[in-house]
Formats: sequence, C-alpha cells, structure tokens
Amino acid sequence: MYRVAYLDHTARWSGGEVALYNLITNMDQTVEPLVVLAEEGPLADRLRERGHKVCILYLDEAVRNRNRNNLGPQVITSAIKMYRYGKEVGRLLREEKVVCVHTNSLKSAIYGAVAAKWAGIPLIWHIHDIIEAPYIRKIVAFIMRLLVKHLPDGVIANSKATMDTLNLQESRRKMKTVAYPSYFGKIGRQSQRAIKDEYDFTVLLVGRIADWKGQHVLLEAARSFSDLNVQFWIAGDALFNADEQYKNELLNYIEKYKLTNVTMLGHVNNITDLMSQADLLVHTSIVPEPFGQVIVEGMAVGLPVIASDAGGPKEIVVHEQTGLLIPPGESVPLVKAIQWMIDHPDARKEMGELAMKRVQELFLIEQTVETITSFYPQVISGRLKI
Repeated sequence: MYRVAYLDHTARWSGGEVALYNLITNMDQTVEPLVVLAEEGPLADRLRERGHKVCILYLDEAVRNRNRNNLGPQVITSAIKMYRYGKEVGRLLREEKVVCVHTNSLKSAIYGAVAAKWAGIPLIWHIHDIIEAPYIRKIVAFIMRLLVKHLPDGVIANSKATMDTLNLQESRRKMKTVAYPSYFGKIGRQSQRAIKDEYDFTVLLVGRIADWKGQHVLLEAARSFSDLNVQFWIAGDALFNADEQYKNELLNYIEKYKLTNVTMLGHVNNITDLMSQADLLVHTSIVPEPFGQVIVEGMAVGLPVIASDAGGPKEIVVHEQTGLLIPPGESVPLVKAIQWMIDHPDARKEMGELAMKRVQELFLIEQTVETITSFYPQVISGRLKI
C-alpha cells in the first residue's frame, strides 16, 4: 500500500469533485488516500462520513474564488499567495509520508506543482477542463498547455476530447492516460415512477446553473411545448457569484413567457431518484463539455439522452442508438429532438436499454479505478519501489 495525496481548491459538490469522491470511495487496497482541500464543504463532509482522512489547509478566499480567466492586476498577488500555499501543502505531504500528488482542479494543479517539488515526490495532473477557448480564455489555455508539458510527471484526462486540447500528442516522454469519471450505482430505475399529474411527459436537465451549461436553450425549447402535456425540470443551482445573475435571467424568462410547464428544482440530493421519475434527459451545454457525468448517470437508469454534439458527450452518447446528438446552443433542433422522442416511445425505450448496456460496458467505476491505480506505479516507478 502506498499513500497518494489528492488536492482540490474547492470542496463544493460539482462535477470534478463528484468524480474525485467516486474515485476515492471506490479505491482498491493498494492506495491509501489523503485528501487535502482548501476549504470546508460538502466534499469534505461526505469523504469524512466514508472514513477517509481529509486535511483542510485554508487558501485565501479571494484566490480560491478568483475566476481562472481573470488575468487582471491582482494576478501576481494571487500567484505569490498560491506559491506560499503550495509550500505549506508540501510540508504537510512530507509529514504524512505521501509518495505521489494527484491534483483535481486547475488551481490545485498550480500550487500542487509547488507542493510536489517541495515534498520531492511525483506529480499527476488530473484535467477535468477543456483547455481551449471558449471554455477558457486563449491566453489561459496557452499557459496551461505550456505548463502541462513541464510541470507534471503524468497527466490524466477525463475524456479524449479533454486530452486532445492539451496538445500532448507528440510528447512521447509525457506519461498520460484517459480515465472516464464513471458510475458506481445500480443499473436501472431506482424507484417506481410517481403517478403523473396533468403532464404526460417529463424532460429533465441536470447541472450547475451557468450560462455555458445552456439552461436558456431549454427554456427557449419549452415555449414550443407550453400548450402540450410536457413538463420540464431543471435541477441544479448557481455555485458561484457570477452564476447568480444568469439564474435570475432564467427566472425572469420563465415569468415573462409564463412557462408554467417549467420547474426550477434547485439543488437535488438524490439525483438518481429524480432521474427515475423522468422520461428524457437533455444536456444543453453551448460549448464543448469536458465529459458529462450526468449523462452517464441518466443512461444508467435507462434514460435516452439528447446531448450537444461536442466534446465529451460525443464519447458517451451514440447517435440514434442511445440518444440523439444535436448542434449546441440551438433551440430548434432541441425542439425537434424532444418531439421525436415523444412520438417514438418504442424507440425511446430501446435507446434507454442500449444506454444502460453502454454504461455497463464502458463507464463503471471499477474501470476508472483500474485505469488510475495502474497508472500510479508507472509515474512513481522511478522514485519508489511498489
């Protein structure tokens, strides 16, 4: 057994953090995880509940919450604070006799490089973000592509789409692998479908409230079904201050067009149970998504999926087999795809069955754990005998 430190600058319950939780709580006996977070939050609480050691080393809030695309005058001050914080983390890693650092966010990748250097141990960057515009600014993408070639000893990407944006194709010396953030729940619906009210068909969108997630595209589509027995559920909430304005815009849109068939559910704890009550899952990101964990979760309970034809979702959804892929950011193709799903119940059911089969074949957590735990020795081998 050897000890790996997992670093993340946030403890919020979001995509990358859910993937980290799933990985750690399903880790095999070869790895002893130590989780180092820069704040308290749901991720820390849930990991402690499962008996995992979590250390909180507080990072300055202004640095922790700084938008990664913000390269204003305070960037130098933030960089200095992150460097000092990295040294503090490095001292902890030496004390805890950690043999490898696994970073889980772009910010933790930066200070994790300092920590790994200070502790004298190998560094792995786990990239959950598309490293190109418009997902992040061009200059930020350029810097990250430059750093990824020099700082980490190994790179894990959450999809082939993400890996491709790192431009490591010609880097033979850089150790790299793709590990999908996988599903570890039960396959199939987890509860009986509730008795329907006046609506005959339920469309569900799950995800953080943010403009690039495209909830507004779903609202535009919902207007075409306002006189029909179709309801739309939007599950998720704004996690960052910048997202609150967008959330208010969505609420104003619903009120303006009197979309009584739309319900914004806010944060939902048991998302699997909610999915079991829906007929269709939609994914409306307007820019390429790095992966699309919620798509896998929906497919696992037997939901057909309509998803944006860009980024990670293209690796998950098989067009016209497990769902439909449509151009991102356009409501008209979404309306047509939803109507097709409503009009073809038998095909929709078959898509749901094929979706469950695809999850079992490609996206179970055991495969993710195997990929990552077999990657660790490759990276560590030059410094530690395992």
